[in-house]
Amino acid sequence: MRLLVILVWFALHRRTPPDGPGKPPDGNGDGDGKPSQQHGSINAGENVSNAQDAIGTARDRGKPAEIPGSTSESRPGGGQQPGDPAEPPPGVTFDDPKRPNLGSDGKYYIRDGVDHDVPIDDPTDLSRTITDIDRPESGVLWEEKSAVNATDVDKWVNKQVIKKTEAYIAARQHIAGRENAPVGIDFTSPNPDPAFKAAVEKAIADLRVKYPDVTILVKWAE
Repeated sequence: MRLLVILVWFALHRRTPPDGPGKPPDGNGDGDGKPSQQHGSINAGENVSNAQDAIGTARDRGKPAEIPGSTSESRPGGGQQPGDPAEPPPGVTFDDPKRPNLGSDGKYYIRDGVDHDVPIDDPTDLSRTITDIDRPESGVLWEEKSAVNATDVDKWVNKQVIKKTEAYIAARQHIAGRENAPVGIDFTSPNPDPAFKAAVEKAIADLRVKYPDVTILVKWAE
């Protein structure tokens, strides 16, 4: 009876030999290239390593491979970002070296977090520049300003806030996937003059009344 108990205990606790040096846990993960422990030895470090490999394999299972240099890799975080327009339809080409974002379908394609200072020329009259899009981010077309005051506040606000915002609104129709995108002005320097800030805020409020179907934003640096 004692011999039978010993044999049963040995069968239950006998370890299965590894498959071979450097082989991944299930054939799907990346091996570490280290030789396996000798058969019959008990190594706690090996057990921890195997568990970590298994976790890594399970985590990576089902993850699509990314091609270096692909569009998804070039975007922060990989893949499309929130608010990004759809990829250009099949057959759309980009043939104008002066306007690399202008597709052959007459639409500009700009990507969040990737494209900056993109000139938007009227596709029907390329000699007429509507505006430059400073920064597309999370679906919003942002104009960046560093000013905190101006000698002639009213003149500055009329040109740099009102006219610029209206140019962004007009440019949207030529940007793929952003025909109804929010537009905004991002003041990147802190501590604006109170009178200057008040004039900007009033201009933005007036624009919202004038363009009720457009989301118009303003952001101030802290």
